[in-house]
Amino acid sequence: MALPLAERADSKQGMLIVVDMQNDFCHPQGAACKRGRDMGFVQNMIPRLVNLVNQAREHRFPICFVRTSGNTWTNSPVWTEFKNPDLLACAEGSWGAEFHAGLEPGPDDMVVTKHRYSAFVGTDLDMLLRARGVKSLLVTGVGTGMCVFHTLTVGFMLDYYITLVEDCAATTYGPDAHKEAVALVKKHYGRVASSQEIISIWDQRTGKSG
Repeated sequence: MALPLAERADSKQGMLIVVDMQNDFCHPQGAACKRGRDMGFVQNMIPRLVNLVNQAREHRFPICFVRTSGNTWTNSPVWTEFKNPDLLACAEGSWGAEFHAGLEPGPDDMVVTKHRYSAFVGTDLDMLLRARGVKSLLVTGVGTGMCVFHTLTVGFMLDYYITLVEDCAATTYGPDAHKEAVALVKKHYGRVASSQEIISIWDQRTGKSG
Protein backbone atom coordinates (compact mmCIF):
# COMPACT_ATOMS: atom_id res chain seq x y z
CA MET A 1 0.00 0.00 0.00
CA ALA A 2 1.35 3.43 -0.93
CA LEU A 3 2.25 5.65 2.02
CA PRO A 4 0.67 9.13 1.70
CA LEU A 5 3.06 12.07 1.40
CA ALA A 6 1.74 13.53 4.67
CA GLU A 7 2.90 10.41 6.51
CA ARG A 8 6.23 10.38 4.67
CA ALA A 9 6.77 13.95 5.91
CA ASP A 10 5.85 13.13 9.51
CA SER A 11 8.71 13.98 11.89
CA LYS A 12 7.92 10.90 13.98
CA GLN A 13 9.06 8.58 11.22
CA GLY A 14 10.80 10.72 8.61
CA MET A 15 14.31 12.03 7.99
CA LEU A 16 15.50 14.70 5.56
CA ILE A 17 18.63 13.38 3.83
CA VAL A 18 20.96 16.04 2.38
CA VAL A 19 23.56 14.40 0.14
CA ASP A 20 27.01 15.79 -0.69
CA MET A 21 26.33 19.51 -0.54
CA GLN A 22 30.07 20.14 -0.43
CA ASN A 23 32.24 22.71 -2.16
CA ASP A 24 33.83 20.25 -4.60
CA PHE A 25 30.41 19.27 -5.91
CA CYS A 26 28.60 22.60 -5.64
CA HIS A 27 30.96 25.57 -5.72
CA PRO A 28 32.13 27.26 -8.94
CA GLN A 29 35.71 26.79 -7.74
CA GLY A 30 35.27 23.15 -6.77
CA ALA A 31 36.58 19.97 -8.36
CA ALA A 32 33.42 19.34 -10.43
CA CYS A 33 33.71 22.73 -12.10
CA LYS A 34 37.42 22.17 -12.77
CA ARG A 35 36.43 18.97 -14.57
CA GLY A 36 34.49 21.12 -17.02
CA ARG A 37 31.01 20.73 -15.53
CA ASP A 38 28.41 23.50 -15.67
CA MET A 39 27.60 24.45 -12.09
CA GLY A 40 24.60 26.63 -12.97
CA PHE A 41 21.95 23.95 -12.44
CA VAL A 42 23.32 23.06 -9.01
CA GLN A 43 23.78 26.68 -7.98
CA ASN A 44 20.19 27.50 -8.95
CA MET A 45 18.93 24.66 -6.77
CA ILE A 46 20.84 25.65 -3.63
CA PRO A 47 18.50 28.44 -2.38
CA ARG A 48 15.53 26.05 -2.49
CA LEU A 49 17.43 23.45 -0.48
CA VAL A 50 18.60 26.06 2.02
CA ASN A 51 14.98 27.07 2.50
CA LEU A 52 13.85 23.46 2.93
CA VAL A 53 16.56 22.81 5.53
CA ASN A 54 15.64 25.99 7.40
CA GLN A 55 11.97 25.03 7.34
CA ALA A 56 12.82 21.53 8.57
CA ARG A 57 14.64 23.03 11.54
CA GLU A 58 11.76 25.41 12.25
CA HIS A 59 9.33 22.48 12.23
CA ARG A 60 11.70 20.21 14.17
CA PHE A 61 11.96 17.71 11.34
CA PRO A 62 15.16 15.64 11.70
CA ILE A 63 17.97 16.17 9.20
CA CYS A 64 20.88 13.97 8.18
CA PHE A 65 23.75 15.58 6.27
CA VAL A 66 25.77 13.12 4.20
CA ARG A 67 29.29 14.01 3.13
CA THR A 68 31.90 12.36 0.95
CA SER A 69 35.45 12.02 2.24
CA GLY A 70 38.45 10.58 0.42
CA ASN A 71 41.93 9.66 1.60
CA THR A 72 44.77 7.32 0.69
CA TRP A 73 43.02 4.44 2.47
CA THR A 74 39.63 4.83 0.81
CA ASN A 75 40.71 5.85 -2.71
CA SER A 76 41.27 2.32 -3.98
CA PRO A 77 42.38 1.51 -7.55
CA VAL A 78 38.85 0.34 -8.35
CA TRP A 79 37.23 3.50 -6.94
CA THR A 80 39.58 5.84 -8.81
CA GLU A 81 39.95 3.89 -12.06
CA PHE A 82 37.70 6.24 -14.06
CA LYS A 83 38.53 9.43 -12.15
CA ASN A 84 41.10 12.14 -12.88
CA PRO A 85 43.73 11.61 -10.17
CA ASP A 86 44.46 15.34 -10.13
CA LEU A 87 40.82 16.25 -9.51
CA LEU A 88 39.62 13.77 -6.91
CA ALA A 89 36.81 15.37 -4.93
CA CYS A 90 36.48 15.94 -1.19
CA ALA A 91 39.94 15.07 0.05
CA GLU A 92 39.78 14.67 3.80
CA GLY A 93 40.37 17.99 5.56
CA SER A 94 40.27 20.06 2.37
CA TRP A 95 38.18 23.14 1.52
CA GLY A 96 36.49 21.07 -1.18
CA ALA A 97 35.21 18.62 1.42
CA GLU A 98 33.60 21.37 3.51
CA PHE A 99 29.85 21.90 3.36
CA HIS A 100 28.66 24.63 1.01
CA ALA A 101 27.85 27.93 2.68
CA GLY A 102 24.33 27.92 4.09
CA LEU A 103 24.15 24.14 4.26
CA GLU A 104 26.32 23.41 7.25
CA PRO A 105 24.98 20.87 9.78
CA GLY A 106 23.63 22.23 13.03
CA PRO A 107 24.30 20.83 16.51
CA ASP A 108 21.15 18.69 16.43
CA ASP A 109 21.67 17.30 12.91
CA MET A 110 22.97 13.84 12.11
CA VAL A 111 26.15 13.72 10.00
CA VAL A 112 27.24 10.62 8.09
CA THR A 113 30.55 10.32 6.25
CA LYS A 114 30.71 8.06 3.21
CA HIS A 115 33.45 6.94 0.86
CA ARG A 116 31.35 5.61 -2.00
CA TYR A 117 28.33 6.84 -3.97
CA SER A 118 25.68 5.45 -1.61
CA ALA A 119 25.36 6.81 1.91
CA PHE A 120 24.47 3.29 3.05
CA VAL A 121 27.65 1.56 1.82
CA GLY A 122 30.33 1.23 4.50
CA THR A 123 28.53 3.55 6.96
CA ASP A 124 26.30 3.23 10.01
CA LEU A 125 23.43 5.17 8.42
CA ASP A 126 21.00 2.25 8.42
CA MET A 127 21.62 1.55 12.11
CA LEU A 128 21.25 5.24 13.03
CA LEU A 129 17.96 5.55 11.16
CA ARG A 130 16.50 2.39 12.66
CA ALA A 131 17.58 3.48 16.15
CA ARG A 132 15.41 6.58 15.67
CA GLY A 133 12.50 4.61 14.23
CA VAL A 134 12.85 6.25 10.81
CA LYS A 135 10.81 4.67 8.04
CA SER A 136 10.65 7.46 5.45
CA LEU A 137 13.49 9.30 3.71
CA LEU A 138 13.07 12.69 2.02
CA VAL A 139 16.13 12.75 -0.22
CA THR A 140 17.87 15.86 -1.55
CA GLY A 141 21.30 17.03 -2.72
CA VAL A 142 23.76 16.18 -5.51
CA GLY A 143 23.96 14.51 -7.87
CA THR A 144 20.53 13.34 -8.86
CA GLY A 145 21.80 10.46 -10.97
CA MET A 146 24.81 9.53 -8.84
CA CYS A 147 25.11 9.88 -5.05
CA VAL A 148 21.50 10.92 -4.49
CA PHE A 149 20.32 8.10 -6.75
CA HIS A 150 22.53 5.40 -5.22
CA THR A 151 21.60 6.50 -1.72
CA LEU A 152 17.87 6.33 -2.35
CA THR A 153 17.99 3.07 -4.32
CA VAL A 154 19.85 1.28 -1.54
CA GLY A 155 17.50 2.89 0.98
CA PHE A 156 14.55 1.53 -0.99
CA MET A 157 16.07 -1.96 -0.98
CA LEU A 158 16.51 -1.67 2.79
CA ASP A 159 12.75 -1.05 3.06
CA TYR A 160 12.63 2.71 3.62
CA TYR A 161 9.87 4.71 1.97
CA ILE A 162 11.64 6.98 -0.52
CA THR A 163 10.62 10.48 -1.56
CA LEU A 164 12.87 12.45 -3.90
CA VAL A 165 12.41 16.18 -3.35
CA GLU A 166 12.92 16.98 -7.00
CA ASP A 167 13.51 20.72 -6.87
CA CYS A 168 16.05 20.28 -4.08
CA ALA A 169 18.21 17.84 -6.04
CA ALA A 170 20.49 18.62 -8.98
CA THR A 171 23.42 17.35 -10.97
CA THR A 172 26.45 18.89 -12.62
CA TYR A 173 25.50 16.92 -15.75
CA GLY A 174 22.57 19.28 -16.32
CA PRO A 175 18.75 19.28 -16.45
CA ASP A 176 18.38 16.42 -18.94
CA ALA A 177 20.41 14.03 -16.78
CA HIS A 178 18.39 15.18 -13.78
CA LYS A 179 15.11 14.41 -15.54
CA GLU A 180 16.31 10.94 -16.55
CA ALA A 181 17.17 10.09 -12.94
CA VAL A 182 13.86 11.49 -11.67
CA ALA A 183 11.97 9.34 -14.16
CA LEU A 184 13.75 6.21 -12.91
CA VAL A 185 13.01 7.08 -9.30
CA LYS A 186 9.34 7.63 -10.07
CA LYS A 187 9.11 4.36 -11.99
CA HIS A 188 10.98 2.04 -9.64
CA TYR A 189 11.98 3.47 -6.28
CA GLY A 190 9.68 6.00 -4.71
CA ARG A 191 7.60 9.11 -4.83
CA VAL A 192 8.66 12.45 -6.31
CA ALA A 193 7.55 15.65 -4.58
CA SER A 194 8.39 19.35 -4.51
CA SER A 195 9.82 21.20 -1.55
CA GLN A 196 6.69 23.35 -1.38
CA GLU A 197 4.51 20.25 -1.00
CA ILE A 198 6.65 19.14 1.92
CA ILE A 199 6.70 22.57 3.56
CA SER A 200 2.93 22.91 3.16
CA ILE A 201 2.43 19.64 5.04
CA TRP A 202 4.67 20.87 7.85
CA ASP A 203 2.83 24.21 7.97
CA GLN A 204 -0.57 22.52 8.13
CA ARG A 205 0.62 20.30 10.94
CA THR A 206 1.69 23.28 13.03
CA GLY A 207 -1.19 25.54 12.02
CA LYS A 208 1.10 27.96 10.22
CA SER A 209 -0.61 29.82 7.37
CA GLY A 210 1.04 30.48 4.01
